[in-house]
Amino acid sequence: MFTLLCLLLSTVNGQVFNMNSMPPPEISMSYSDGGVKKNSTVSIEVVIPENWHVNANKVTDDFLKPSSVEIAARGIKFGEPIWPEPIKEFNEALDLEILVFKGKFQIRIPVDSVEDGYDSLSTNAIFHYQACDNSICLAPAQVEVKIGGASGLEGSSKLKGASSVNGAANDAAKNDAAKNDAASLKKNDEGDAFGAAPILLLFFAFLGGIILNLMPCVLPVLSLKLFSLINQAGESRKRLMALGFATTAGILASFWVLAVIISAIKAGGGAAGWGMQFQSAGFIAFMVVILAAFAMSFFGVFEVWLPGGATTRMDEAGRKAGLGGAFFTGALLVLLSTPCSAPLLGTAMGFAFTATTPVLFLFFTAAGVGLAVPYLLVSIFPAILNVFPKPGKWMVTLQKVMGVLLLATVAWLLWVVSEQAGSTGVALFAIVAATSIACSFALGKFAPPGAAFAREIGAFVVSAVVLAALWFALLAPKYEAVVTERFEARASEQMLEDGWYRYSEELVEEFKKAGRTIFIDVTADWCLTCKANEAAVLSGSEFLRKMDSAGVARVKADWTRETPEVNALLKSLGKSGVPAYAIYPHGDANQKFVFPELLTTNGILEKLP
Repeated sequence: MFTLLCLLLSTVNGQVFNMNSMPPPEISMSYSDGGVKKNSTVSIEVVIPENWHVNANKVTDDFLKPSSVEIAARGIKFGEPIWPEPIKEFNEALDLEILVFKGKFQIRIPVDSVEDGYDSLSTNAIFHYQACDNSICLAPAQVEVKIGGASGLEGSSKLKGASSVNGAANDAAKNDAAKNDAASLKKNDEGDAFGAAPILLLFFAFLGGIILNLMPCVLPVLSLKLFSLINQAGESRKRLMALGFATTAGILASFWVLAVIISAIKAGGGAAGWGMQFQSAGFIAFMVVILAAFAMSFFGVFEVWLPGGATTRMDEAGRKAGLGGAFFTGALLVLLSTPCSAPLLGTAMGFAFTATTPVLFLFFTAAGVGLAVPYLLVSIFPAILNVFPKPGKWMVTLQKVMGVLLLATVAWLLWVVSEQAGSTGVALFAIVAATSIACSFALGKFAPPGAAFAREIGAFVVSAVVLAALWFALLAPKYEAVVTERFEARASEQMLEDGWYRYSEELVEEFKKAGRTIFIDVTADWCLTCKANEAAVLSGSEFLRKMDSAGVARVKADWTRETPEVNALLKSLGKSGVPAYAIYPHGDANQKFVFPELLTTNGILEKLP
């Protein structure tokens, strides 16, 4: 299955897809003639490979990462880089005019001041860039160059005016120190660590989909998966394969629907992210309705049946919910598994969200196939099910237990609501759940199996109309008013109740000026992985003590409701959803280290400068 995805990667949208990363640009650095002094300059020459370009230092779309350069040397202060005039060109894949650098170009950096005992041999520069061709933009990358040493990635360096370095060329100790300084400046961005190859990122999307089965976000629907697996025992191999592929189809269909929504948002100029549907109260209300009704069906309150004896009874031990039920289970699994990002998936989707629409669909397909792997394995190798007892009366009891666990999932959604809107919000959504349960009882009484099929159709239509009218006309306006009031009140607070600062670009700039290291936590109330990390690591006494003793500012960005500021932060971290974590050493975002989705205390503390 994944091999098929790899083949599709080579022909997207009728065009040949570039399977190779752009080779790192050639880069060299030199001081101007006349010695190192105030108002002298450093020139960085960059050569971009043929058929490629890099974004200019200014971009025309938020999804593109601008080029930037960092430079440092012992005893030398530098001014702002002077960039060449960018090239304007229209990119058909992005459908917009972009600013780029091609071929050979030069960046000039003025020297602001020179201190006594300076060492120009310690000069180290890092060029950050995002490479693109006419079909795709790769993940951001970097190349490093040093005076008096090899560049970080296939570059070269040269030194002019060597007589002004105060004899440093013969001082091995200074050369060693220069290497150490350069190493300390090296960026540890997660996207750079993974490299820019699309095929590798596609594989990450596939692995991330597999890992998604183990994430806390999926645990609330573990009951559905467990019951589905046990209920398949005893079926013929042909039947098992049909059910497995139906579940896979449900998973893929949900991923594709999400991709359509994201593509539409991007086309409209909006910002889209992984798990963004949980920012919508309407989506949460829909899930409450579906899960409450599904739980009632497990309790035998009503049954979905077809005329002519084709009905599949959900309370009949040893029977299946049918291909439709398997498809629905797969779709529901996706909808409840997307609040949080699994390891590797966040990086892959961060790339996919900046790519063209066909590539976005390809990455969502890879993640969907990964999520479906357990079901496909059970379908293809049914011997796995031998660990379960044979179907029997015990499954009737288990079915009711599954119904209780589904109601627990509804309780989790109400907890998500309480985090956003307090007791008032919970009361409003409790009305939604109660109405869904009442409609389930009405359906069971009005249209039991064997009654006229039109009565079942009519009952479903009436229930949908009642629930939609209740939500849109009465409950939604009240809920939005409560959430908006609470969110605005929270946004006005700089210091949160748990000792964390509320994220803002201005706050980060203040910490940068003070040279204070920052730990960034991008979270959301509906993200279970975020909550698990908070409980296990971020609220731990050792973590808090070490952070406070090191003078680290703990900053929290709330993505519970979409804001342009947090959207921009996620993009800068190369992420498409939460959780996202990073350290800014001495407040400098250009030197950030981005952490994986699952945290450990030691993993964070060892990255403190």
